[in-house]
Amino acid sequence: MSALPGRLAVVVGAVPVLVAAFLGPAQAAPSPTPPPGGRLSLPEGPWPPGEILAADPASVAISATAAAATTPCPAATAGVQHYAPGGGKTVALTFDDGPGVTTQAILNILQRYGVAATFFNLGVNASVRPTLVRSEVAAGYLMGNHTWSHPRMPTLSSTGQAAEMDRATAEQNSLVAVGSCVFRPPYGEYDSTTLSLAQQRRMTVWNWSVDTEDWKAGTSTDPSWVERIVSLAVAGGSQAHPVVLMHNPPAGIPATVTALPRIIDYYRSHGYQFVDLFGRTGRASTPAAATTSSGLHALVRSSAGSVYERTLSGSTWSGWTNLGGQVTNGPAATAFNATTTAVVATGIDNAIHQMTVTDSGTSSGWAFLGGTATTRPGVAMGPDGVESVVVRRSNGQAYLRQRVGAGWTGWQALGGLLDPVAPSVAVTGSGVLMVGCVGTNHAFYINVRSPAGAWWGWHRIGGSVDSDVSLSRTADGSRVVAAVRGGPYAYVSVSNADGSQWSSWANLGGGLASGPAVTVNGSALELFVVGTNNRLYRNTASNGIQATGWTGWRALP
Repeated sequence: MSALPGRLAVVVGAVPVLVAAFLGPAQAAPSPTPPPGGRLSLPEGPWPPGEILAADPASVAISATAAAATTPCPAATAGVQHYAPGGGKTVALTFDDGPGVTTQAILNILQRYGVAATFFNLGVNASVRPTLVRSEVAAGYLMGNHTWSHPRMPTLSSTGQAAEMDRATAEQNSLVAVGSCVFRPPYGEYDSTTLSLAQQRRMTVWNWSVDTEDWKAGTSTDPSWVERIVSLAVAGGSQAHPVVLMHNPPAGIPATVTALPRIIDYYRSHGYQFVDLFGRTGRASTPAAATTSSGLHALVRSSAGSVYERTLSGSTWSGWTNLGGQVTNGPAATAFNATTTAVVATGIDNAIHQMTVTDSGTSSGWAFLGGTATTRPGVAMGPDGVESVVVRRSNGQAYLRQRVGAGWTGWQALGGLLDPVAPSVAVTGSGVLMVGCVGTNHAFYINVRSPAGAWWGWHRIGGSVDSDVSLSRTADGSRVVAAVRGGPYAYVSVSNADGSQWSSWANLGGGLASGPAVTVNGSALELFVVGTNNRLYRNTASNGIQATGWTGWRALP
């Protein structure tokens, strides 16, 4: 229970006020010109080896549970990249050599500010702190390859360089079923062999244009180190597309943690958009929604990582109530019964936890459901009172666990190979159970279990999805509605009774920073999203059977 403690003393004002204006699709921009000679004038390091590695690399065995495949990488860009992708003014924050003791603090800050980042972990360090690797993936950050043990690549043979890359990728794949499409050579050093091997593995090589030299601070907490890191980081303000180099090694760099909010504030106040090295602007935690007799409940992950809830009764919203917890992404929710909401979330221990909250405000506290998750879970109640929880686990497959009466079944593997975004589940009035997910080709898939208990297997429905998915029964309970994010917009589709046919995707517009959450509210459907200005938005379909008659996006007061 340490990962999801009881109610935390977090002020309601800490809840992110989730998009005043929705934005259109991002515009592409030409790639900036690399520095002369393609090399950096401020090389990193060298570090003493004991400060970089969390274990003896030779003593760590690679897990044998790696998934067979992961999300395919696009063809790698030739040469070495130094500048952040995207149009306008963009900045990419990158963190090398982790995970370490300050990684969770860095994740908390990035999520609090809602900015994208890229983590270049070392394979051996990932093997020692797998929980943090899973938290990075669950929070939606780009995962890069920084080799297995941080050698000077040009000193190795071709075989040695390949082994360093491949062992790191295999370890990450075994932990989270996510490969690496970006590579950073230790110390920024490379030769033609390094570039060739990375390109063969579809990994674009990324160095940096701004070196904070934060590694020199070590574990010191002297304020002078913070000032030095900030001053070096904000020097990137002279560039249109800086890539900022920072570190989170095993022992941690406390000065980096202290400096990070000031670095973010500087670039944000100077008109920069934060991107990862894929050019993505980040993924906010998907909200949740459920309806009981007291009204419509909206739930979010706060900027401090706890779960908050508010209720719409009639035309009046309550204030935010802190349900506590330390959550990497999520939550998800369903009406447990007419007067109780069931809330599930992935804790910082990577396990699934559940809480029930009555309309009168009585909470069960967080209960441990186990699992090793790399996404937030999905949850639904069936007409028979069976509660179903689904999640993507560390092997990339979907898993189902159910509460029947007072007891829980074990986790049931549903197979598949899912993109690291959350699956969802819904149950129709006739007892048809549907699980929706996103495959590694970014398409939407459905697996259906009949009332008799027979599973279909995964069937591709289509679309191009880039965030958590959400399912709900329709207002009459006869079918299921799916809500997804594709680019900046929300889309919905409605199934037939057994899930074998789906309507065309209806574009609801918007500028989404999160996946959507959909729920029934009487004869209507309610859709909640986090917008690109970090505000919570609502869209209502007056015809909750056909998922039509949408009101358009309205910011919550």
